[in-house]
Parts: sequence; C-alpha cells; structure tokens
Amino acid sequence: MAFDKTQPQGSTKIRNLGDVITPNWDAIETADSTFLPQALNLADRDALAIASDPTAIADAVIAYCKQDAAGKPQGYVIDPDSVITKLTGGTLTAASPGKIVLPNGLTMIWGTGTASTAWVTKSFDLTGFATNCFHVSGSAKGATAAIGFDIVSKTQYKVKASASTPAYYYFAIGN
Repeated sequence: MAFDKTQPQGSTKIRNLGDVITPNWDAIETADSTFLPQALNLADRDALAIASDPTAIADAVIAYCKQDAAGKPQGYVIDPDSVITKLTGGTLTAASPGKIVLPNGLTMIWGTGTASTAWVTKSFDLTGFATNCFHVSGSAKGATAAIGFDIVSKTQYKVKASASTPAYYYFAIGN
C-alpha cells in the first residue's frame, strides 16, 4: 500500500466499532500539548523530497521522518529553537551556528564570530546552555592571529585575538 498523508480520515473507524478517531487523530496530528513530552507533529510530514519540516513547539523536541530524494526514509528531530538535526542516512552535516543536546543532557554548541585585540564578551548562539558551560575553545579562520577564549556564564564567553580582528570558529560543551 502506498503512503497517503490524507489518511486516516476523521471519519475512519477503529476496527468495526461505532467510534471514529477524529479527536485522537487531530490531537496526535497537531502535537496537542496533552501529549507532551512525547508529542509528534505529523501535520507537516511528507513522503516526497519536498521541504516541509514540522514547526518547533515550545518545551518539546519533535521527532519526524520524511523521505530523501532517493526515496529512503530519514529521521530528524527539531528542538524548541527550531534547530533541525538529521539522525540517519548519509553524512551528517550541521549548520553554523549549531547545537545538539545528547540524551544524557550533554550539550554542544558551535558557531562563528569576529575577535578584537581586547577581551570582548559574546553570547553563545542558540540560547546557550541550560545549566553550565564546561569548556569553550576555537580557532581563527585562515588568520595568523592566536585566539583566546574564556567562559563567562552558561550563556556567554569572552574572546580575544593576539592581533588584528580575525573571524573565528568556536566550540563549547556544557549541559
């Protein structure tokens, strides 16, 4: 049987009983808040390689599946910051800035910025860490300047270049 995103209908019966599934299906399809934290937003699912990712829901990480251009199903998650992480298939790639939260709460954040020769306090991209920042480091993009980093808080870090104003990459770990 081919996938049909219009099925089941609200009038579809469960087995041969008189009840229809409209209330439950509507709640599941829209990721009704009563299902949190196990909500699934299926309203925007897609069986084709057309971009139609679910929208983020506050305080929920949504898992969903769609087929890639080759027709193979791929798994994704989207977090409350609208960061989409591909979990399956091929080479995993990450945008910059990026953030991933592992099941044990360990969080990694990465991004870019521009340094100066004085210490400057910057905010982590994508809201920083929930509890602690353990480590931040980075490197200059193609520049000969050395870059130094220091932790300020769970949402901020300091950066300083030895010379000029080089662009840099950073990587931070926390929880």
